[in-house]
Amino acid sequence: MLFSIKKLIGFSFNDLLRSKKLNTYILFFFISLAFWFLTMLSKTHETTFRVPLKYINTPEDLMEVNKPESFVNVRVKASGISIITYHMFNYKSLILNYNIANSQPIDNGKNLFWIMNSKRKEIVDVLGTSIEIMNVNPSRVVVPFVKKNKKEVPVLLNLDISLKQAFWLANDVKLLPNSVVLYGSQHLLDSVDNIETDILILNDLDEDQTQEVNIIIPNGLRCKTKSVLVEINIEPFIEEVLINQVEIRNLIKGYSMKLFPRDVSVTVRLPKNKYQLLETNFIKLYVDASEIEEQQILQIRYDNLPSGVKIQRIYPNQLEFLLIKE
Repeated sequence: MLFSIKKLIGFSFNDLLRSKKLNTYILFFFISLAFWFLTMLSKTHETTFRVPLKYINTPEDLMEVNKPESFVNVRVKASGISIITYHMFNYKSLILNYNIANSQPIDNGKNLFWIMNSKRKEIVDVLGTSIEIMNVNPSRVVVPFVKKNKKEVPVLLNLDISLKQAFWLANDVKLLPNSVVLYGSQHLLDSVDNIETDILILNDLDEDQTQEVNIIIPNGLRCKTKSVLVEINIEPFIEEVLINQVEIRNLIKGYSMKLFPRDVSVTVRLPKNKYQLLETNFIKLYVDASEIEEQQILQIRYDNLPSGVKIQRIYPNQLEFLLIKE
């Protein structure tokens, strides 16, 4: 019994010594590993960063032939800690913008290129001064393209409009812009003479309108303009029936003429803010006596009307006449 207890105590004590030694070994191993890791981080290393390219400001008259480079390789030299810090915090922030509009032409204008060395400062701003840029590969990025054909065509408004009673359009509906430039292959451009807008529906209007409406771009063509502005001016009007005497013009010398009837009724519409015109003889009706050899009756005509005035009806609009030799 006593032997068994001594044996058990001796075994436990030996195990304890072995366990302490093992822990010491493990501790020294991790300390050594940490020193090795810190030593490696403090040393200078070379590595390559794969940096994405983003293409911006592509002119509408250019079309890519082949897909250009999507990445460039940036060879750098830096301490291990600087490289790890970049990968942990700045890796996604480095994107190089390729401004095609500012690229330089080569190969007689058939391609564009971009010198990557000109972007070194932009790269350094993200990487920091602790990372040295050794080279950028490729040293220039080439974008193959072809010049697209273009054609300017008018825009046709697809409009469904109704106005409240006693309101009308003060002037023609305006489109801004009223024409657009299309880009694409010549055979597609030749098939297009104009482009339409989406339908614009406006009901029971009694005030001015400014609306934006999209244009419908034919398949296979491109257009920088995506929509147009529609300007509609609306105003109230009044309608009056006036009795006017008809003047005789270009009568042959030595003759007189009688018209049947001499007075006619004229239905006019004019903007409400021009009602004062009704107090004047602003409508000049006449017949042209030089037409009597060709016609048995004479058509009533009128001179230029004041702005905004519209004649809805003249009754009668033709007159019989009697030509008398003096």
